[in-house]
Amino acid sequence: MFIKLNFDRIARYLLLCGVFAPIMIMVIIIVVGQITPDYNPISDTISQMGTPNSPYALVLNISFVIYGILIGVTAYGFHRRLRYTAMGNTLVILLSIHAIGTMLLTVFPDSPDFTGKHFTDDILHNTFSAISYPALLVGILVFTRIARQEKVLKATITLGLVVVILNLPLPVITMFDPFKPISGLLQRLFIASSFLWLVFTSLLLYKKPPQ
Repeated sequence: MFIKLNFDRIARYLLLCGVFAPIMIMVIIIVVGQITPDYNPISDTISQMGTPNSPYALVLNISFVIYGILIGVTAYGFHRRLRYTAMGNTLVILLSIHAIGTMLLTVFPDSPDFTGKHFTDDILHNTFSAISYPALLVGILVFTRIARQEKVLKATITLGLVVVILNLPLPVITMFDPFKPISGLLQRLFIASSFLWLVFTSLLLYKKPPQ
């Protein structure tokens, strides 16, 4: 019993990684976007800061790896706090996919050069991006079902649904000419909304009384 209680307490504090990680990565994204030469945070996507020729690509990529590790740790905290329920397990898998996918984005960075090896990297980058971020959004939807069963978590339902709806146009914002001049800003706002959900939900689970 003593060991079990210790694990539960550790898992509770691990949820603070879900508070720190989104804040950390957004600060890095904003700062790197401001100091990268010939980069416009309003019109250019986040991935463009991580291209091989970007002077601060390493800073961004390291922060992505740290974020992925911390979200993986947070997933374990969710796993313990949600008491191994079926939907809780599904959420943990989705958060883990999001974490691993985010780290793989640094292995295969975006590239403006669409030939040879860079072409392959660009395709893989887009593939992992198309897997990683939607996994987080689906995880948010799963959590809305979990939250209906616990009064202390119901505050996340409206926020979660708003975040998912807000992010629906994200994959296509760069395809429409009217949105291209502000595609970078829209991407940041949409992603920031999902990170807000992560911070808020992690805090609620951290404060949730033990069962």
